[in-house]
Amino acid sequence: MLGDAAPLLFPILLLLLVGWLMPSKIESYSQKFSQPVSKAIVNTYRFGPLVVVGVMILNRIKTIVQRDTSYLEVAQKLGPGDFEFSDLSLLITGDGSSEFILFGLISFALLSHKLPSIRSSSIEIKRLVQFRIMSYISLCALVSYWILFPESSYYSPDSLPLQTTNSSTGEYSWIFVIMTGLMILVSSELFAVTTIPRTDKGLSILSKRTKLKMYFILPLMIYLISNSIQSTNSWWINISQDGSFAMVIFFLSHSIGLIFISVPAKSIEVNLQHGQGRSKSLTFQLILNCILLFFITAYYLRSAEPFDQGNGYLLQATWLVIGMVICMAISLMLPNFGFDGASRPELWWLRMSLIFAPSILFMITPFAIFLLPASWILLAISIIQPWYIETDVKSPSILKTLVPLLGLILGCLIFSFSTDWPIMSFLVVGWLLVLFSSKSIEFHIKHLKSVEMI
Repeated sequence: MLGDAAPLLFPILLLLLVGWLMPSKIESYSQKFSQPVSKAIVNTYRFGPLVVVGVMILNRIKTIVQRDTSYLEVAQKLGPGDFEFSDLSLLITGDGSSEFILFGLISFALLSHKLPSIRSSSIEIKRLVQFRIMSYISLCALVSYWILFPESSYYSPDSLPLQTTNSSTGEYSWIFVIMTGLMILVSSELFAVTTIPRTDKGLSILSKRTKLKMYFILPLMIYLISNSIQSTNSWWINISQDGSFAMVIFFLSHSIGLIFISVPAKSIEVNLQHGQGRSKSLTFQLILNCILLFFITAYYLRSAEPFDQGNGYLLQATWLVIGMVICMAISLMLPNFGFDGASRPELWWLRMSLIFAPSILFMITPFAIFLLPASWILLAISIIQPWYIETDVKSPSILKTLVPLLGLILGCLIFSFSTDWPIMSFLVVGWLLVLFSSKSIEFHIKHLKSVEMI
């Protein structure tokens, strides 16, 4: 198998993806060398992942065409016999789905500086958009690396089945795979919009178009996910063995956090004043993060089968919250190192922690998925609370903003716990919280501006 024939292929891909996390640093460093060497460095780190994943796809096509039963997937799903064109569907619906998605995402990133939306932008903005898209795609690939490329798909097993044991059509629906790839792709554009502190016509157009695309993708993805995993009390047990669906849920969480909180916050927080009470707002958010992360996560853990007896859920919730606190503490140090382009950089980094830290912790423990309900609730609160705590801005109506949000939070929690699968039920309706919080503040800002014009 490929892992046995080329054991260095996967460490090389891992290193190249790490390089994509910091493209600007690598390109700046390459300028220290002569032009031929600099060009070689840039081309290697840019096109290396595309070449490696392309080799993986070509190898998979070869094994399918040859019906090579020394490969586990071919032995399990196809068996010996003559090649049929329909066998190639496994490239999308089988183990090759992750390679197919990653190849498409890498190709998009390499061409992203030519997006029609940013045609009118400067070369510098186009480069920044491309670098941010590369970083986001790299982050998604790295946090899911052990799921994208499991050993069973690339290394020879101790024994092979004598006859087919799985369906030849694969485990996944082709529309589910394609929509997952599109969701990550559009999220990378949203990530670029929210992490570039500047604004210009091209970025505004990019923001509007990506929002429209995501408004179509998210409802469909929520529907597909809710119908792809069986609603059982022990659903999480298989996550450590096959966490692909759980990883897609994390990607969905990224998308919801970016489109409904992070991107709107860029324009919302520009309207905040100098920040009298800014420290109180940040302290309030930090304390609330710790409290709600613990209690809500513990409550959802208790609804799962291994924790419905005894106090084990409290210990697990404690470890999960400690992990989140570490991520938040690290993020709060970043503004001191120059990462302070946002209007409220500390609060911005706290939101980034709530969006991305659970998926990072999932690399350590499958129970990190239980952090999502609390994270979404805290994201919704984070966009509203500065307008009430900071004293130099006009606060929104409590009856029109705060009370409805608290009602939505309570309603989502009650609804999710009234079902057999609280986590999935919350994900189906929880996006309403973050949508309402950002829209209510946007309406408040429009009202303030209309009053000023009168």
